[in-house]
Amino acid sequence: MANENNTTKPYIVKNADGVEYLLPYYPATFRALLDDKDTIRDLLNSILELDNDHEIVDLSYAFEKYIDVFMPGDEPMRLDVWVSTRDNRFMNIELQNREHPFFLDRMQLYNAYLTIRGKHDYNRSEQFLAMSEKEKVAHYYEVPETVSIWLCRFPILEPREIYKDTWMLYSKLDVKAGMALPLFPKNKYIIVDLVKFLKLRKGVNSREDFWLRLISRGPLEVPESEDPLLKNALDRLRVSNADPELLKKMEQFMFDEMHAYDAVIAENFLKGKTEGKSEGKTEGHADAISVMQAMGLPPEKIAEAKARLEALKSK
Repeated sequence: MANENNTTKPYIVKNADGVEYLLPYYPATFRALLDDKDTIRDLLNSILELDNDHEIVDLSYAFEKYIDVFMPGDEPMRLDVWVSTRDNRFMNIELQNREHPFFLDRMQLYNAYLTIRGKHDYNRSEQFLAMSEKEKVAHYYEVPETVSIWLCRFPILEPREIYKDTWMLYSKLDVKAGMALPLFPKNKYIIVDLVKFLKLRKGVNSREDFWLRLISRGPLEVPESEDPLLKNALDRLRVSNADPELLKKMEQFMFDEMHAYDAVIAENFLKGKTEGKSEGKTEGHADAISVMQAMGLPPEKIAEAKARLEALKSK
């Protein structure tokens, strides 16, 4: 399937037959791909490598799930894809296109909110409400299983490099070129280094290969399939099937631009501050602008970012 990406829009690719597809690694197109219960279930069962006795049977999901606890400054926390299973497991799937200086802090923060929201929903579940009052008291501090899944389209440091100064335990997941961090038995992280994953996994030999290659590289990098689930997933990414509102949104901005350029600004500001030189800040700010231009952010957003950089440079 040749990549004939000669479209003028960076979020659309065209195959040899002229069929146009949306690339699924932008926030809006990622949600379009996962807007199907069976797709999310299959993706999770594949990534978690769950056997028949432990696989997810049923689930509910929501995009950009608002959490009922607020960040400092009253900014609400939103999780990309919130998943609640029938057996009271709570999961969050985050697609990360760019690393930033506080990436690991953000992972821990999101997992904390996931745990709080999971506990909130667990205490309102049929299972919990069916307990006697004595049982409810006994289970007062019980938290459900939570799993934070981060699909990262950039190289990840080795676990020892990341956690060399902490007591956290980890086990390397060689097969996924990522890692699981079992901080507590019911509170888990799965981080998938998609760059390394694709280097180690040549071709598509499993459902996990299909999903991770599709999410990371796009529809032209996976084989056509007669499997109804996989076929329907590709159909949701066909431009001809896309919701007009989605296409309009993509035309306006490809990324969640606020978080995208905030990450770029933070990275380059801290770099300049560490160097302790005004010229270092200037160079860092110029790098930030060039990155945002390459990302395809609209001119008005880049102008806004320039103004914010200038304000930071004067401090």
